Amino acid sequence: MTPDISEFTYGFALTNELVGWMALSSVPIFPSLIEEGKASGGYDVKLDRPGVPLFLQFKRSHVMKRRSANEIKNLGLTLEVPFHRFAITERKRSLQHTSLVTLDNGINEVYYVAPRFHTLDGINEAWSNNRVAQRSIFVSPAEIGIIADDLRHTVSFDENVAYFCSEPRAVAAVSIELLKNRLTNKLKDDDRPVRAKLDEWIESATDAAVQSQEIQLKMEDQFALSDTRNPELTSRQVISARPARPLGIRQTSDRVPSMPVREAKQLQADHEKLRRLAKTAQAEFNAQLIIIQEN
Repeated sequence: MTPDISEFTYGFALTNELVGWMALSSVPIFPSLIEEGKASGGYDVKLDRPGVPLFLQFKRSHVMKRRSANEIKNLGLTLEVPFHRFAITERKRSLQHTSLVTLDNGINEVYYVAPRFHTLDGINEAWSNNRVAQRSIFVSPAEIGIIADDLRHTVSFDENVAYFCSEPRAVAAVSIELLKNRLTNKLKDDDRPVRAKLDEWIESATDAAVQSQEIQLKMEDQFALSDTRNPELTSRQVISARPARPLGIRQTSDRVPSMPVREAKQLQADHEKLRRLAKTAQAEFNAQLIIIQEN
């Protein structure tokens, strides 16, 4: 069943709830809100205190209500109905998943996050009870790994288990409680202030974006070499014979109309680095950057 809520609505609700964590301070960084020093702009990070970069990609969940669903009927998975699933963008449409895997490199905390609800009533109930995060599933892209084929893949889950499909295997889902513990431990393991780590974070994200494109090109080569329509062609010849399309997460069939962009305000050096990191998160990984600190 198609969800009634959009990724934007869900992401807004979840982000706002995370900001109110008791033991942790969660600061979402929005590069479009560029007023320095305003909480609404996301730049109220305590630069002289430790912090951890958290990257979230929001997903909508589709609900499966019958045991005739493919996961149960054909794949034989032990899912209880109703269960939910969210789709992973196919490699042929975008390098989104590949880029998230490369970003999930130990420096960053990176997750797909999806709700265990799909209706307006469901999100309103979770919101009013401050349970949006608790009613969500967090899955590390690295837990799934690189996807080399062009097939449709999903993560299917109920209250107890999660599976990566179509060739099913169990994946470890992360609860909000476990995520809090991971972030808290990471803060304790590296107590350097945010200011001292900004360059490292930017370099890590930039390297991940470059690495994902290199991986994508290698997979294109493998695809070309397996093309039996004309075995005389080399991989590069096959690729060059295809319609040109740029690599990147914005590579989809939908065209986004251009909009006028206001000139960015000049920021102090460290805030400019935060803005750059947030822009990279959105442009290269389609992810929301949140800086986690202790209260």
